[in-house]
Amino acid sequence: MRWDEQRVEKEDSDRLFGLAEEAVVRTFDAPEAMGINFHEVRARSALNRVPGGRYGFSWTINSFRGCAHACAYCFARRTHVYLDMDAGRDFEREIVVKVNLPELLRAELARPSWKRDLVALGTNTDPYQWAESRYRFMPEILAALEEAQTPVSVLTKSPLLLRDIEIYERMAERLPVSVNLSVPTLDEDAWRATEPHTPSPSARLDAVAELRKRGIDSGAPVQGSLF
Repeated sequence: MRWDEQRVEKEDSDRLFGLAEEAVVRTFDAPEAMGINFHEVRARSALNRVPGGRYGFSWTINSFRGCAHACAYCFARRTHVYLDMDAGRDFEREIVVKVNLPELLRAELARPSWKRDLVALGTNTDPYQWAESRYRFMPEILAALEEAQTPVSVLTKSPLLLRDIEIYERMAERLPVSVNLSVPTLDEDAWRATEPHTPSPSARLDAVAELRKRGIDSGAPVQGSLF
């Protein structure tokens, strides 16, 4: 497993409603992860089709279900009900991790039927939420998309994406690439009340500035964010 070199506080098996296989449940002693259960599962697919492409893209990738950012207004909260969990605390503290997603993605992108359509990340839960700092899915995902010459759009609330800025910079030389940071408010009280576990809005704006400095298409949408 991807956490083999990390200290594990708990390891158990659990079956999530709607999933055929049991999940490995892990908790860790990292301060940012206290009180969070990570349910490691093997997904059946990596690419999710968006019917009709009405949002400007036809495919999405979601490494996680649930989001530790705990945004009060997140529309994706209700999807946790499909796992027989609640849309409140469970959405924030019971995070499903698709541990085999990078391998699945490479296989799906290699199919002759793949048309190199735009793929969007961050349409359901944040691809750069805290767990990504340890699982490190995004470098593998981006590498697979780059090799398949597939355009990508990323939406996040985390400057963690700067870890991968050299990958984005390289991709942008060959492919349409857009990396945006959602900033619904600059008011500190509103931010802390509605997005309690997200990086500060100022840190997100700094990340946008760095992306643009590197020639990567980037912005800070304040309305219409997908999470």
